[in-house]
Amino acid sequence: MRSPWILAAIAVVTFTTFYLRQHIKVLSEVVRTYSSFYPYLDAHPDVLFRYMPNAVNSTLPDADTTLLVPRMIHQIHLAEGRPSVLGKHQAAIDSCRDIHQGWNHTIWTDQTASAFMETNYPTIFPHYQGYKQSIQRANILRYALLDHFGGVYLDLDVTCLQSLESIRSVPWLTPAAHPAGVNNAFIQARKGHPFLRHLLASVPSRDISWGMPYIENMLSTGCMYFSNMWMSYTPSDDHLDPSSEVHILANESGDINAHMLRGVVTTPLFKHGGASSWHGWDAAMIVLIGKYYTLILQGFLVMSILTGWLVWRFAGGRNRRRRRSWGSAIKRAVSPTEGDRPRAEMLQEKMGLAQV
Repeated sequence: MRSPWILAAIAVVTFTTFYLRQHIKVLSEVVRTYSSFYPYLDAHPDVLFRYMPNAVNSTLPDADTTLLVPRMIHQIHLAEGRPSVLGKHQAAIDSCRDIHQGWNHTIWTDQTASAFMETNYPTIFPHYQGYKQSIQRANILRYALLDHFGGVYLDLDVTCLQSLESIRSVPWLTPAAHPAGVNNAFIQARKGHPFLRHLLASVPSRDISWGMPYIENMLSTGCMYFSNMWMSYTPSDDHLDPSSEVHILANESGDINAHMLRGVVTTPLFKHGGASSWHGWDAAMIVLIGKYYTLILQGFLVMSILTGWLVWRFAGGRNRRRRRSWGSAIKRAVSPTEGDRPRAEMLQEKMGLAQV
């Protein structure tokens, strides 16, 4: 007979697995992204767009000469009752406007963003409204804007150093992220790119609570979600037409690190301010875990082993005592002494061993 402790543990694990099945699926996607991103790039070097500064012919090899990406720059400022930060980033905003003379430049605010989402993406709009953090809304909004209009999305703290005119033939372009995946601080896309449809279609199923603001944003709408969806799209990319491909920024030698918008950094195309204004207490905790992950993993392993040993000792001791108790009772019932006979008969009745 199985120990009630074991049966209870099986029931708890089964219930937890069922209840957290979507969380488990998302975490498995994270594992896939981290484990397969660089092997995928190694196997598909054509995914890299090797940018050549100041070169008129910075286009994809054999690319269609039709310029697929419209001359539009989208930026987002969702104050949602907080003081405006536009003044803080005005120099960066002006740099992109000045370099891209003749482009349509729009800064989307609370009112215009909500009206746009409600009108054009009514099935996603309830999720957009329901997000706990404005950064989640800003993430979903940038994907929807590029799907609907096409063009270029830039974070407010991105200063433009070069014009994007010469690379408008690239239908989808983003920098890589650290330590794996793609970054959504700069996205260039043609209108209605299939990856954007793929990205937006998964929004409802990823709108789940994680209990930690940083994690919740990253996995529901942010860079980790963006990267997970990118990895689930790219395996089918081999047989797509060129206008539906996705590409990652790299330098002339194919180094993606040269264009990563990680923290305060200057790349051939941009200067990134690294504002990260939405980072909270849990972001600092994650950085701390990343710094000392080896010690934390060793401590977790020791605690797991110790906990398992204590459970085994406790449950095993009770089982052994129970088996000895029932064994003695059965022995007395089957071979009772003269003095034990009345008690033996009672045990036989309880255990269903009495003769009719």
